[in-house]
Amino acid sequence: MRSLATKQYGKPDGFEILDLPQPEVKNPDDVLIKVKAASINPIDLHVANGLGKGYIPGSLPFKIGYDVCGTVVATGSEVSSDVKQGDEVWARVPEQYRGTASEYVISPAVATAHTPSSLSHLESASMPLVSLTALQVLDKANDIIEGGLEGKTLYIPAGLSGVGSAALQLAKRIFKAGKVITTLSTGKIAKIDGLIGEGVADQIVDYTKEDPAKVIPAGSVDFMFDITGQAMPSLHLMKKNGLILTINGVPFGESVKQRLPNLPLIPRLILGTYGTVVQFRASRWSVKYLHVFVQPSAEDLTRLRGWVEQGLIKPVVGKVAKFEDIKAIREGCLEIASGKGGIGKFVIDLEA
Repeated sequence: MRSLATKQYGKPDGFEILDLPQPEVKNPDDVLIKVKAASINPIDLHVANGLGKGYIPGSLPFKIGYDVCGTVVATGSEVSSDVKQGDEVWARVPEQYRGTASEYVISPAVATAHTPSSLSHLESASMPLVSLTALQVLDKANDIIEGGLEGKTLYIPAGLSGVGSAALQLAKRIFKAGKVITTLSTGKIAKIDGLIGEGVADQIVDYTKEDPAKVIPAGSVDFMFDITGQAMPSLHLMKKNGLILTINGVPFGESVKQRLPNLPLIPRLILGTYGTVVQFRASRWSVKYLHVFVQPSAEDLTRLRGWVEQGLIKPVVGKVAKFEDIKAIREGCLEIASGKGGIGKFVIDLEA
């Protein structure tokens, strides 16, 4: 089968379409998917460039992609009859199954769910990782903060990033946040309502003209979702006993166990020390600071499907490249790697 991969760890300009063995159902919970579309996330490119090499499962050639939408071809003996041949499904596959930008991919049943009936294959492929990340972070915040997120003031920067656009919609429409603050560049401010609907952001800071750390009132934020790595400069914005959950930068605490279970003792101790330092800095402001790593989850994808079909959450698809167009794929991936990925998710279309 054809697969987007790299023969050596490196940047997207080294990505190729390679002819690799087609995966087969081997485990009782395997779901073999004929891929219709896959989307690319920053983490795909970091790992392909060598992040966690030696500790994250993988071998060369290194296949790309965690997000998939496609059709079930075959299932293992223990897969529920709810997921059967011919069903259209989506998934954020676990690390050891990585390689969704391929003609076929295996996903475990616990990570695989039916797609929303209201979405195209491109829209469905754009959602799993970013939506699961947003949902699981907000779920955790809702559990930790006394009284939950309802009525609270939330700061979610990068409002039209993949994770940010999902988080804004979930925060306002599902978790019933009282006030949601976000950041956008000048050109994106006029587009947000058309892309994800009106009323999801109560305050938008144009970060190209103003410093959010100076514009947002000090001591006003109950919860910050740190998407961009700006948690430490934002500590003064937090209320006493506020909460910051980050998905950015160096993992620590439980995230290390989840993401890097094979990490040796010394690097684990170094990351633990880093976590202790940043948590101490946050504690001086009476703020709790934790790192969160997304977990593949069919259950959460099913929750998201329901909200999508009710019109409560919209995907934001940006550029689309045909699977045969390696030049366009490389360009799209390089744009993401630059940190200037524009609006919406970059999706690779494998439909003929």
